[in-house]
Amino acid sequence: MSKRWLKYLEVARVAVRSRVAYLWDQLLSNVTLVIIMFVFVQLWKVTYAYGNVDAFAGYSLPEMIWYLVATEAIVMSMPRIHATLEQEVKDGDLALRLNKPYNYLLFHYSQFIGEGLFKLATVLALGGLTAYLLVGGFAFYWPALPVFLLLWVTTQTVNFFYSASVGLLAFWMEEVSGVYLLFDRFKWILGGMLLPLEIYPPAVRRVAEVLPFRYMIAGPARLFVKFTWDGVWQLLGPQLVWGLAFGAVCTAIYRLGVRRVDVNGG
Repeated sequence: MSKRWLKYLEVARVAVRSRVAYLWDQLLSNVTLVIIMFVFVQLWKVTYAYGNVDAFAGYSLPEMIWYLVATEAIVMSMPRIHATLEQEVKDGDLALRLNKPYNYLLFHYSQFIGEGLFKLATVLALGGLTAYLLVGGFAFYWPALPVFLLLWVTTQTVNFFYSASVGLLAFWMEEVSGVYLLFDRFKWILGGMLLPLEIYPPAVRRVAEVLPFRYMIAGPARLFVKFTWDGVWQLLGPQLVWGLAFGAVCTAIYRLGVRRVDVNGG
């Protein structure tokens, strides 16, 4: 591997080490996850008991709860890249970084993956322990563990470019938090964060199936509890397509924004 790419790996490694130094802070910040898991376990227990069924949309109770662990791990392991980019644009830090010997977007992508990997480990540890104590385990396919790590990277790559595109709108907007909240919640709902898409009404499910959000949350989470090799290829292909699409949009917004900074003497 060339030195050009090694420096981005080093950025990711430094991001991991910087987060490890605050391990207990990270664990304490995830205490709300335990509360969320407890509430949803009680809700689903009542739902399964009331319906007198062993499975909803093909998910047993443990699978449903572990699906929630997976979606929470994906969402909660994402650093707030939109806020970072917004702040750097507003403070002028971006202009200072333009002369650095690295690609601005790749630098932040490396930090995003490095910090996210640490967050993933803490969320899975805490959420997984809570789920195991409340509903037990499920038939996890351990030989596919390296595949799940790869899928997490590809999933977060799509999420990075999606979120970074919104953050870079700070070149033209004073605040992007409101816009990001709208886009993010739209992704949560149609991406199957709280419920598998199989449970959605047919009309809503048809809309969700043509949007990229299911490949950013629901698809990887479903594979986590119901692994198949066919499912891996069916997920990786669309992720590649949407990753390239969002990457192109993000790069275009960045270049237009930098040109605007240059024109205005920033």
